[in-house]
Amino acid sequence: MAGNSVGSGERTRLGRRSFLTRAGALGGAGLAGCLNFDSATTDGPAAELIEEGFAAADIEPPFETTIAITQDEERTRFAQLLQSELDGTGFFDVEIESRDFGSHVEAMLSAADTEENAIFVSSLTGGWDPSNYVTMLFHSENRTPNGLNVGHYENETVDEYIDAGLTETDPDERVEIYRNLQKELVADSPASFVRFREATHVWNGDVVNDWQTYPLQPGSYYAVYAPWAGVYTDLENETEFVGDFGSDVTNYDPVEINGTVSSQATALVYEQLVGVDFDGEVQPMLATDWEQLDATTYRFSLREGVEFHNGEVLTATHVKRSFERYEGTTRESDVYDWYESSTIIDDHTIEINCWREYGPFETALFNVSIVPLAAIDGEGEADHDLETEPIGTGPYRFVEHESGTHWRLRRFDDHWFAGDETVPATPPIETVTLEIITDQSSRQAALERGDLHFSYNLPSASLSDFEANDDYGVGRRVSGGFDMILYPCYLPPFSEPSVRRGCNMLVPRERTLETVYHGIGQVAYTPISPLLEDYAAESFQEAIANEYVRSN
Repeated sequence: MAGNSVGSGERTRLGRRSFLTRAGALGGAGLAGCLNFDSATTDGPAAELIEEGFAAADIEPPFETTIAITQDEERTRFAQLLQSELDGTGFFDVEIESRDFGSHVEAMLSAADTEENAIFVSSLTGGWDPSNYVTMLFHSENRTPNGLNVGHYENETVDEYIDAGLTETDPDERVEIYRNLQKELVADSPASFVRFREATHVWNGDVVNDWQTYPLQPGSYYAVYAPWAGVYTDLENETEFVGDFGSDVTNYDPVEINGTVSSQATALVYEQLVGVDFDGEVQPMLATDWEQLDATTYRFSLREGVEFHNGEVLTATHVKRSFERYEGTTRESDVYDWYESSTIIDDHTIEINCWREYGPFETALFNVSIVPLAAIDGEGEADHDLETEPIGTGPYRFVEHESGTHWRLRRFDDHWFAGDETVPATPPIETVTLEIITDQSSRQAALERGDLHFSYNLPSASLSDFEANDDYGVGRRVSGGFDMILYPCYLPPFSEPSVRRGCNMLVPRERTLETVYHGIGQVAYTPISPLLEDYAAESFQEAIANEYVRSN
């Protein structure tokens, strides 16, 4: 964002905080019962709910606020649609402020502390378990900056459902818990869920063979070579694969990675005990098999002869110490939401003890990368800092990162996989180069010029043209991502559930899907993606929409 825009946005936010302070000072006995709603239109249930909340908060319309978005053409068009709906009620006077991605995230993480008067439009990439879509966003213990509860939302019932879902291990009971949780969230509306995204991949059909689309964005490049999932890709007459990233890589160390691109960049470098394949099934990776000994104890057998990129050989000590190094880090909750301790039985057998029964245990292991001892408190043959060079056991090893330009990996010839009837022992692709191109249109142009072999999340308006062109392959799958609006629950009038619920009813979901995203994705009313069908069946979402969202 240009500097003058940042300055202007800051002045606007300060002015709106001053307005709120004045309204609060005039409130209480002096203002209660004397609000003037002449400028507002109470036509329909949504506006009636908003009016009720404004009265409860002693706020007189129009209330000035901001829709905060990333610098993105599609986000801008959605924000304009939402702005029109909110302004049309007469209760709001809305401006739009866009920031670059990094600044947008920083603003969200600090919003409650600064009492920023803004509605944030954002996205979340969940995972293969329903807890991934709700725990970090809505549990009261996960408030920013340590979690992603941007609005500092508190609801005791929501907390109880989230906690119950994490500890329940019976599949049918978990479905019931998470459905009840979603009902409570939509009724209380700390956020509005707008669209379930699709994973959209486009590749040069003359170069790339048999590409498979992984539905979760952090795994966009698993299709290069994922023998644990039975997947690999070959190229016609080439050994270097050229793809892209929409932003720069910011973290190399798995305990500090908090962005999708950094996860994508290191997905072929690091490995875990288990993986979740392209169909959502848990598969052996560094572990060959495992068994549950009791409600909270699991025994794992480790693959023998696995080498790290620095020459260390995998043992149970690597697993134990890799788990423990998550403590006190950015990604601590990936492990310590459930991890109690480990017991090393021998070099290739380890027991993992959980401090509570944990429903998503197996899929949670997919988040925990195993690293060399050299990177753990300087153990092993030599000290190593993963923030300067990522080292794992994966099929590709790090070569170079030129910030703002590219990220490059090269085939690791000592990878453990010996080949089978589905996947060859040696990856056909020798080098993976991922160009850093922040502008969507520029990424599309690079693909069309032949500078790239592959790109993901291109402009929605372009996909139908690529699908109609035999020179390209297109992969589309419902993903674990969703677009949402996060309300500042710490700030009146958004601290009133009726205001948030009324705004939720006004969100132009269908128009957004058709006019902004050209039909790519699905309308969302609940947070859990249809990727997890049992938790988000179409009939369930329709029932929620009819009861809590639709105003007719």
